[in-house]
Amino acid sequence: MKRTQLAAAVLLATGSVSAFAATYSVTPLPLQDTARNNFARSIDNSGKMLSVAQLEYSPPIDVDQLENDTNFFDVNGSALENEDDARQGVFTDADYTIIVNYLLSNFTASTGQKLASFRTFLTDTQDISLVPGLDEVTEKFDDYTHSVEALGRDSLNGNFVVGDSSGLVVLDPYENEDGDTVNYTYPESAQQGFIQASDVTKALPALDTTAGGFSSARAINANLQVAGFSTVSFQDDVDEAIETCADDELRGDQSEGRCLFTVYNGDFAVPRISSYYLNTSTNYLPGFVLLSEVNATIWQVDVNGDVISTDTYPLLFEPDEDDTAHYFTYAYDINDQGIAVGEGLTGDRVTITRPNQSGLTESERVATVFRDGETIELLPREENINSQAIAINDENWVTGAVLRSQSDIARSRLFVYNLDTQEQKYPDGFFVSAGVTANAINNNNIVVGKADVEATSDTLRETAAFMYNIDTEEFLDLNDLVSCDNTYELIEAVDINDDNEIIANARIKTTNKYVTGVDVINSSGETDLVDSIVAVKLSPIANGSIDECEVPEDEQPFERSGASTGWLAFFGLFSAAFVRRRFKK
Repeated sequence: MKRTQLAAAVLLATGSVSAFAATYSVTPLPLQDTARNNFARSIDNSGKMLSVAQLEYSPPIDVDQLENDTNFFDVNGSALENEDDARQGVFTDADYTIIVNYLLSNFTASTGQKLASFRTFLTDTQDISLVPGLDEVTEKFDDYTHSVEALGRDSLNGNFVVGDSSGLVVLDPYENEDGDTVNYTYPESAQQGFIQASDVTKALPALDTTAGGFSSARAINANLQVAGFSTVSFQDDVDEAIETCADDELRGDQSEGRCLFTVYNGDFAVPRISSYYLNTSTNYLPGFVLLSEVNATIWQVDVNGDVISTDTYPLLFEPDEDDTAHYFTYAYDINDQGIAVGEGLTGDRVTITRPNQSGLTESERVATVFRDGETIELLPREENINSQAIAINDENWVTGAVLRSQSDIARSRLFVYNLDTQEQKYPDGFFVSAGVTANAINNNNIVVGKADVEATSDTLRETAAFMYNIDTEEFLDLNDLVSCDNTYELIEAVDINDDNEIIANARIKTTNKYVTGVDVINSSGETDLVDSIVAVKLSPIANGSIDECEVPEDEQPFERSGASTGWLAFFGLFSAAFVRRRFKK
């Protein structure tokens, strides 16, 4: 449906648009020739943005590993356009695509080349540069290995970048009991938080580095304090597993390094409170993390990215001595006063009825503040089923989501809370029962995120990018603030800086392409259009005016104008990667 500015035009006519009266221009990030999809992550006050690329074009292929360490040619050789050329490293567009898809799906195999599904780029609207995380340049490719999944999360003036990275994939030749050499390939560590300073990347270590430990870096402030979380202790089972790997007789016919990988292996995800979560489940946490305690962590770094000090924040409660469940506190954001916000487990369970579900018992999670060495619960627990703080600005306004029931069905709802005055607001979204997800707040007290735009009973509703002004209490669809001929459907606003510039995710139709970036031509000799997700920058237009677009009567939505189409794959990715942001200095 063609986007309409009708709602915003009505607000403008009544004089209530105030700070939102300026329209926005839409500029795609310059990553269209780099990958099929790219997702917004952050924008800082210098205008530098982080975007995560998925399905990158023309990644390097190690033909030797493909032929000798996998069964690719045995299984797929007959499906290739030219198998002989492919064995020599000469690929047609179609064969290249088949090989890359195989390697992406082969990431958990014990041998063979590994390709990361997601990598991060730092960009303005002109140039791009890779944020490699813990990846390294090798002689084989004369480039980075493309094996490391690096997710940049925040930047400071484009000079410092923080985020999370998988370990570098290593090649570990091992002669087994039959005398055959097995070329194991695996990441050499669990996920590590990192900081990139002056183009040099350094890991931000956990407090407890058993088996390498686990850490995550979520935000950086102007004082070079990095907020996140890390392991602070492990259960005895982890030490026993490490001892087994060190014993030639006990670990079995495998290398010690490969054995250790089975200890720390696993994907880590932080779901929003709109998604089911249980702190004993491997759906979100690898066994390695389930056997640990994770605490909110603040790393103080210097201008070179070296860690000067590390502070951790305890749980909200003291578990029983025989309690072996996994508990955590997480910090997601930090302001210039050094106050961090996030969430923590209470140790209790709650029963929640979500859309199209019966009541399920899950872990109780509450919004928390981390300051002066204390972990403090933020909101009255009796008013909410769950709560989660996502971002904080220099005015000490905190934003996030609470889970409340509407007609016995629980959906997330926006909250804003001021630490100094204790003022709190719970604004509706585009309608009373709309689910709302906050991602960031700037120092102008503007919150951005995504919100439901259709009142259906579906588990996943269609969403649109929103902005909410705490001072004026206006809640607007950003699709209503762009020109009528805009072709980008704004699904989610991910971050906003102090110039009110916004980075958002948008859906657009693009031509279907091979992994080489060449258009796929169908049997009719034509190209096919497919949905792609791209990051875009929204820039305020000084003295702009809101267009009043005409919409055919049969396309006008029932609830309101500006409906947006949901996107299941994007929802899944950023439930895992936890899209969030903060204000910028």
